[in-house]
Amino acid sequence: MNESTTVLFMALQAAMAASYRVTNVSQSFKVDAPMATRLNDAIQQSNAFLQRINLIPVDDSIGQAVLVDAVGGPLASRTDTSKNDRQTTTLADPDGYRYECVKTDWDVDIPYTLLDTWARYPDFQQRYMNQVYRRIGLDRIMVGWHGEQVARESDKTRHPLLQDINIGWIKQLQTRHASNYMTEGKTKNEIKLGPSGDYKNLDQMVYDVYSAIAEEKRTGSEVAIIGQKLVTFATGKMLEDWAAQPTEKVAIKLLDKAYGGLPAMMVPHFPDMGVVVTDLRNLSIYFQNKSVRRKSEDNPRRDCIEDYNSMNDAYMIENPKAMAAVHAAHVKLVS
Repeated sequence: MNESTTVLFMALQAAMAASYRVTNVSQSFKVDAPMATRLNDAIQQSNAFLQRINLIPVDDSIGQAVLVDAVGGPLASRTDTSKNDRQTTTLADPDGYRYECVKTDWDVDIPYTLLDTWARYPDFQQRYMNQVYRRIGLDRIMVGWHGEQVARESDKTRHPLLQDINIGWIKQLQTRHASNYMTEGKTKNEIKLGPSGDYKNLDQMVYDVYSAIAEEKRTGSEVAIIGQKLVTFATGKMLEDWAAQPTEKVAIKLLDKAYGGLPAMMVPHFPDMGVVVTDLRNLSIYFQNKSVRRKSEDNPRRDCIEDYNSMNDAYMIENPKAMAAVHAAHVKLVS
């Protein structure tokens, strides 16, 4: 690390210490609740898709879904009070879906050579933090779509899509409301899309997925999230590699065409052959306030600086009855 970069990095550590009100960020420290919220807000702002779902602080590691909004079901009623008392309708789903926050580490090392490059820019500190926040945000999205288990020790070789980090939204739908999770058409364990298939086109498939959501659970703000391979099949042309564009704000692509009568989009790390329909406000990530820990230190033995971040997270579908999806691995394209 160049001498000038060392000065900038030391200034960054001093700024972090002042923000977190600690004396030394090179020792692991607990982040207080207000700063934990600010940290998670920064992660959310690094990603356009995360900005459209809920990122919610919770105090307890285990609890019940906290944000039902309009997807819980209707409230309107009439009562003949000369005969009966008026009865309230609970805003929470009667099934009482529960969350459990589990610890996740986002530990990164940044080589001196890369830091020296960043040091040429006047926004060195912001550039450093943005890269960390952006990667945490993308990881959260990946776990949301692919997470299937909470392993005692994760393995990126066996689970490159972070399937063993946490229980994501699609897995929750499969286990909590399987009737809204389509796994097959006329052929067992296959959903065929194409002229000779179960669905002639993507419009038909998306509308059928949407139809699985009961009318009273709909909000009118549902969107269709569609995998890139399905969109390519439907449009007959390859789309640009939008997720790899060099801007931290490109994390969602609104499609020009509606599918099944719904606004359609693509988001990073979504299964290529997948379809999910829901109001985006129905998707949440909870983080436990008192669980956030950080550490940032220089490691000359490896010619890098190391940034350790951890917090307890949980993924929640606020109401699984208000979401529907296909089993992406079972979708087959046919002529």
